[in-house]
Amino acid sequence: MTYLKQLKEINIIVLGLGISGLSTVRFLLQHNITPKVVDSRLNAPGLDWLQEKAPEVEVNLGELTEANLSQADLIIISPGIALAQKDVFFAVSLGVEVIGDIELFARINSKPVIAVTGSNGKSSVVTLTAKVLEKAGFKVGLGGNIGTPILDLLTQNIDVFVLELSSFQLETTSSLKAVSATVLNISEDHLDRYADMTEYTQTKHKIYENCEYAIYSLDDKKTYPTNVKNKLSFSAESADFCLLEQHGKNYFSASGVVLFETESLKVEGKHNQLNALAVMALLSPWNLESVIFKETFSEFSGLDHRCQLVSSFNNVKYFNDSKATNVGACIASIESLATTSGDQNIILIAGGDGKGADFSTLKPYFNKYVKKLVCLGKDAERISTLSHGALKVKTMAEAVNLAFDQAISGDIVLLAPACSSLDMYANFMARGDDFSQLVLQKKVNP
Repeated sequence: MTYLKQLKEINIIVLGLGISGLSTVRFLLQHNITPKVVDSRLNAPGLDWLQEKAPEVEVNLGELTEANLSQADLIIISPGIALAQKDVFFAVSLGVEVIGDIELFARINSKPVIAVTGSNGKSSVVTLTAKVLEKAGFKVGLGGNIGTPILDLLTQNIDVFVLELSSFQLETTSSLKAVSATVLNISEDHLDRYADMTEYTQTKHKIYENCEYAIYSLDDKKTYPTNVKNKLSFSAESADFCLLEQHGKNYFSASGVVLFETESLKVEGKHNQLNALAVMALLSPWNLESVIFKETFSEFSGLDHRCQLVSSFNNVKYFNDSKATNVGACIASIESLATTSGDQNIILIAGGDGKGADFSTLKPYFNKYVKKLVCLGKDAERISTLSHGALKVKTMAEAVNLAFDQAISGDIVLLAPACSSLDMYANFMARGDDFSQLVLQKKVNP
């Protein structure tokens, strides 16, 4: 009996009616499986679709205690809902199986999978990986924590799936069998959901389970895989995939073999070179010609809000890295744009909701590379104590104006907040858009 046939014989609750939850409901209905839908929100975002397209589906809104989760045989949970939530925890204690849409996908899918997680850089790596495969002629399904919901992709004619997976998604995933999988990096994040860094790290490492090739960062011991036969490392130097210098130029290399110049990579910054190395390592089982990587790298202009060059005027560059929502991402952003001589030429705009993070590890990077620190948001005061002469502002407009006034020729103005945006904006995209628009306005009307 196929797994889908088994699902027709049990009681299923889809918990959470967000993007992944609604996708799960649609998928089940397409296979003549009718779940019960539960959401704690009285005005759940997918409710209108359900009422119009599937009025036969039972919907329970409001307090989860009233939803009788323990009566289900299977709960397919949205990643935003923690397993530690008391009603979910109680159901699990009674033997109810709880999985996510990624696990449901893994139990049904038969096509090759490339899986990527990490505290930072996931979206850039999976997007570039997908573009390389498309250049090579593959039909690619890019999903997970990015793009199209994974169960929507499962119904399409796909050759290879490239998945960005968050720790929240990995919590409920155990059957995924990736051809290649990576934990790009691990830095302090989501400690409002996890007991400590150990639990967070262990959750990230679930991506290595059952994979054929484990790709890891030689520079970050927390990413090192165990109990995996095939391992490949990436780093700026001394790794399986690294950078080599010849005749004054830097090259991408694989296992000591020089491939092509790093100048071929259109996006700026050392972290983007490391991302490119990770992409090559992830795709090594496909034995693609190096020219495919070179051509794709030369065309890829990066993703919005990820160390994105907004503009350059008066010989000052303005970068939007609003996606740098944790300490590790902020450090990576600073290091990536810092001059090789180590001059203090970065004017950094940081702050927001730190979600209880320890900011102290930022201090040496501020001391070494940051010329002036401009702080805003909920944790502005905490961050400002890390740099002498730091300035505190209330709005992004004030921050951009101050940065503009402080900058001289050769400087970089960088938005890399090290914090969530939710204290001031709807999301990190809105924060980045605000910064970018203000910078462009400043260019026109200095």
